[in-house]
Parts: sequence; structure tokens; C-alpha cells
Amino acid sequence: MPSPSYYLKLARLLTDTGRYRELPRWRKAFKRVWWWLEKTPITLPVNPTYKTDTKKMICACPSLPIFRFLLCKHVVQGVAPVLPVFFLEVKRQRTAPFWVHPSLRPLSDDESACEASSDDHLTRADTAADASLDLEDEDDGDLVDTQPDDPRTFVEAMDEKIDLIIEFTKGLKFQRQFRDQRMLQTLEREGTSFLLGR
Repeated sequence: MPSPSYYLKLARLLTDTGRYRELPRWRKAFKRVWWWLEKTPITLPVNPTYKTDTKKMICACPSLPIFRFLLCKHVVQGVAPVLPVFFLEVKRQRTAPFWVHPSLRPLSDDESACEASSDDHLTRADTAADASLDLEDEDDGDLVDTQPDDPRTFVEAMDEKIDLIIEFTKGLKFQRQFRDQRMLQTLEREGTSFLLGR
């Protein structure tokens, strides 16, 4: 039996209030990892084989390819400090640069990210701490305003839902010929609120 939080999330996704939607779960983890990498000290001198490129957001260090978000401390500390809105808007890509956002600017074109001074490192850590305090003070938590992103009219949104239900019923009619009892039990169990209108 699904938990009540499952139904709450489902209701948020299906009810188009035009105001708020919940953030994807990976964004929370990405923000924690970014701040952790921002505060991780870099040992000097840096291995010259790493060849960190902050414009492409790539590095040859052994940490980057095994990391979930394809980041390392050399790349994160090689870009200018980011504002809190960065974590809401950053986009993922399948090719380098793996992360795209207007605020991702290299600290310096002529020096490597790894050659930052310790004073600069403290400033970046303080900036990250201040940004985390700003985010914690917000009452909305993980909710984001999506009004400008959804220009559809009510009729278009409703037609989309109706088309989805029609496709689903076509699939059910096709499954009927197989007389699969497990399919029927799953439909009755998972679709009770929809089928019975509860």
C-alpha cells in the first residue's frame, strides 16, 4: 500500500495550480555535493596531468568520472561562486560541459582553478555558507514557482489528461485478451482511488 506522502506528491503533480511544483530529488543532492566540493581543500601543487578545464567543466582527476554528478573539487572551485538560484535553474547535459548555467564562469582564463589562494578559498566557503543560510530561511522549502513555464490554457491541459486516459483505456482493452489475473489485481489495487472516485 503506497504511503500518504505518495498520494500527496501525486496530487501535487496532477493538480495544476499554476503556482508551485516540487523540486526533483537530485537537485537537493546536487546542492549538498556542490557545497561540499566547494569547501574541500585542494592540496598544492596540483598534479599537472589533471588539466582542469573550467569552461568545459572537465578534469582528469580520478574523482570526476566516478562521481554521480561528474564534478570534482578542482572544477567546482575553478568557477566563480554561484547564487542560490543556480541550484534551481542549472541544466544537465550528456556531453561536456555537463552543467550549464549563465552564472558558471571560470575564475580566470589564464590560471588553473587549482591554483587559487587560500584566502580565496575561505571567501568561497564563506559565500557558500551565507547562501545556505539564505536558502534555509525560505518557508517554501523545496517548492518552486512554475507559473511562467506553463503557458498552456486550461483546455489544452485538460485535453492532454483526457488523451492520456484514452490511451490508458486502449491499453487495458488490449490486455483483456490475455486474461492476466495479476494485471487485474494490480489495476484494482493501484487504481482504487481513480476507479472508485475516492
